[in-house]
Amino acid sequence: MKHLRAVLLFLLLAVLAVPAQAAEADWDGTAAEAVGFPSPQRLTDGDRGTYTTAQEGAAVTLSRSGGISALYLEFDRPPQPWVLTDPASGRSVSRGEEGFLHEFADLSALLEGQPETVELRFPAGTVIAEIYAFSPGELPGWVQVWQPPLDEADLLLISSHSDDEQLFFAGLLPYYGVERGLGVQVAYLVQHFEANGVQDHKRPHEQLDGLWTVGVRNYPIISGFPDLYSDGKDRAEALANAQAAYRRAGSSYEDFVGYLTACIRRCKPLVVVSHDLDGEYGHGTHVLCADALGQAVQQAADPEQFPDSAAAYGPWQAEKLYLHLYSQGQVVLDLDTPLDSLGGKSPFQVTQDGFACHKSQHWTWFYKWIYGTKEAPITRADQIKTYSPCQYGLYATQVGPDQGQDDLFEHVETYAARRERAAQEEAERLAAEQARLEAERAAQEEQARLQEEEEARAQSARERALLLQMGGAALAALALCVLAGILISKTRRRR
Repeated sequence: MKHLRAVLLFLLLAVLAVPAQAAEADWDGTAAEAVGFPSPQRLTDGDRGTYTTAQEGAAVTLSRSGGISALYLEFDRPPQPWVLTDPASGRSVSRGEEGFLHEFADLSALLEGQPETVELRFPAGTVIAEIYAFSPGELPGWVQVWQPPLDEADLLLISSHSDDEQLFFAGLLPYYGVERGLGVQVAYLVQHFEANGVQDHKRPHEQLDGLWTVGVRNYPIISGFPDLYSDGKDRAEALANAQAAYRRAGSSYEDFVGYLTACIRRCKPLVVVSHDLDGEYGHGTHVLCADALGQAVQQAADPEQFPDSAAAYGPWQAEKLYLHLYSQGQVVLDLDTPLDSLGGKSPFQVTQDGFACHKSQHWTWFYKWIYGTKEAPITRADQIKTYSPCQYGLYATQVGPDQGQDDLFEHVETYAARRERAAQEEAERLAAEQARLEAERAAQEEQARLQEEEEARAQSARERALLLQMGGAALAALALCVLAGILISKTRRRR
């Protein structure tokens, strides 16, 4: 019996010793009232494939017992600024300035509390797919808390389309962004709200879901160029066909160079990575991207070129430009080693998870290219021999050729390393300054001590001189007295 009680006591203590897990935030049970929307039920139906457009005076009031700690909005198109208000306190904040398609709002920080009722007011034309209001607790993993694009990116990946970053650049983002902990920024040459003249309501969401899955946390830069397909029998024809397609849509080759130049100046990347000069499988937009980027990397460093972005961000010289499959200065990346930072998966396997988000593209040949078949599954990047995601070439460099380390950052000091070095140099400068001040203070103290000693010696000399002077006077007086005594004595004897 004693043993049983001891076991039960041990189990009880063990249970009490396990830290309590935070309850997951709940979004069910929120009451929503919407005005100014033709289909208000679509705002909270849990399906971002449905959406509704705000009219004049559009507003949504959300209420839930126990308070609302956070909001998560999925827009169907990039939003205009909108207003969030706590009716109880009257406090209002403006949101949506970043234009994030998926926007998180932490009410505890924004409204300094967790109000039970909030009001959201949207300008006319705002297209919303879904609104979630969360109770206090741990947010679900699918909630994306995006940070603004980097203004100091270690690596800038220029991807033509949403999903190219998960295919031809497979493994790159989780390896350098998560495992190496570098600042990774993605910029897209085209947007996917419209593809070949058709409105698209899936790929923009898949784009963000895929990036979030592979560990990207800074919102991508997305151009306004539409997605237009073109190809050709060789590089020259594919480039010409792409330029012709975009000229018909109102965009010139210089527009693309200007956009990429602005991306480079804005993000100030140390290393830039992009497509094969032949467009991998000959896609005209891929060819256009690589060709225009070669110009942009040079022109970004020249303040006379594209003066608007030069005035906004300043000129910038990237240290390296790598192109996929480029034949010179080749680098072969290891994307197949399982890593603790990736939960035991390899960077390539994490990117396979990222491409899984691009369900609208799973009908294409890309699916078998990255996953293989049931009979011959692909689980490693080095299994892919055509358009291998492991192979890059050094197209341009300001830091000399690579020495065979198979690392895009060979000879490159990352921003974190630069900040650490700057901090170390500042600490050393402060230490040197402190040592200099202490040395000056010690010298001043020594000088003061010596001066005091000199003054003491001088005072002692003066005192000795005075004593000698006084002693001499006393002797003289004594001598006079003696002489006077002798004279008096002689005078008396004479008498």
